[in-house]
Amino acid sequence: PVGVQAQWVLEQINGQTAVNGDGFDAKFAPVILQELPAGELAKVLEQVRSEGPWTPAKVDALPSQGIFTLSGSTGDLVDLQLSVDEAGLINGIFFGPGTPARTPAASWDELKTTVSALPEGTGLAVFRVADGSAVVDINSDTAKPLGSVFKLYVLTAVTDAVAAGSLTWDSPLTVTDDLRSLPSGELQDAPAGTTVTVREAALKMISISDNTATDLLINAVGRDAVEQALYDTGHSDPDRNRPFLTTRELFQLGWGVEESMRGQWAEADVEGRRVLLENLPTGVLDIPAESVTTAVWQQDLDWFGTADDLMRVHLALQERAGTDAGAPLREILGTNNGLGLEVGGEWNYIAFKGGSAPGVMAGSWYLERSDGERFIVVQQGATDSPEDVADAGAFFGPAQDAVSLLAAEAGR
Repeated sequence: PVGVQAQWVLEQINGQTAVNGDGFDAKFAPVILQELPAGELAKVLEQVRSEGPWTPAKVDALPSQGIFTLSGSTGDLVDLQLSVDEAGLINGIFFGPGTPARTPAASWDELKTTVSALPEGTGLAVFRVADGSAVVDINSDTAKPLGSVFKLYVLTAVTDAVAAGSLTWDSPLTVTDDLRSLPSGELQDAPAGTTVTVREAALKMISISDNTATDLLINAVGRDAVEQALYDTGHSDPDRNRPFLTTRELFQLGWGVEESMRGQWAEADVEGRRVLLENLPTGVLDIPAESVTTAVWQQDLDWFGTADDLMRVHLALQERAGTDAGAPLREILGTNNGLGLEVGGEWNYIAFKGGSAPGVMAGSWYLERSDGERFIVVQQGATDSPEDVADAGAFFGPAQDAVSLLAAEAGR
């Protein structure tokens, strides 16, 4: 579906006549048109058209979202980032500088050099599951903000609740204004009273990083259960993530309150932080997207973990996937592999969860190779300057190279 809409956008910006907004209501979701009317959207596309014509140079897409790299008449590259809702309407569109072609690392030593060129403190770890050894370990022992990778712990808590009988994968969850978060995702646009099953919410949480789906699940199992999942999966410092934030709370504390309140959060103990959360406003959030631009992880406003922590939670989920309660996990975790790859060749299965926030980029992969070997790849970065990690394609180049090197290893 996202490819169909990308083709339409390409036709608009390569047209012989000026873009005028005709028919935009049949292409864009209401959530877009409410923020930017058809006439304003047309001006954006017309500006891009004036710099064309444009030729597709690279496509990295899943059914509902993708990055389409376009080459202009002067050779400049532009990335069209596009997402669509369940009806196939465009609910996210962004033009940004294109990601230039890169030369993949041909060895582990070259890979280390590539990582060294990324923002200071970027960590990369490649673990061989059989013996727990690290094929590569670069700056990975320090806990870093996880962004939405934290959702692996929510999925663990949900699975354990199903195992305990307090929840089922078919249990209904209801969207309310008090639980509604902000993008990424789709459910933030769903009317109050909309219901989804636990399984549907879990799939959205992992495959498209749906924040409202995540908060519905946290509400269903309880904050304490997610905090317990940190302990149960062997997190090295679970107390650092107590109280465990919902995505809505992160938006509120990070970009919806005065700086002094963020300072209070940073200095408060666990109980003090719980009081701050209890006093946050309920109802519909009023936080403009353009406000969510500054890095706040330095004030403990994120979720934190090391590469070892992420290895352990991935393995814990795969262990649970072999139980009756965890039967849906393999499908949920494998729907979006984060690499734009079709599973095949050297890889039998890939599970993925990534995450980002201003100044934060993180990705984690669990991989099963055709020879039976299993691996975990984790790449994390955190910086005071959000623009340093704004380009996910460029940032995760080393992780992609690591996966390629592991695949080549099997053929030798």
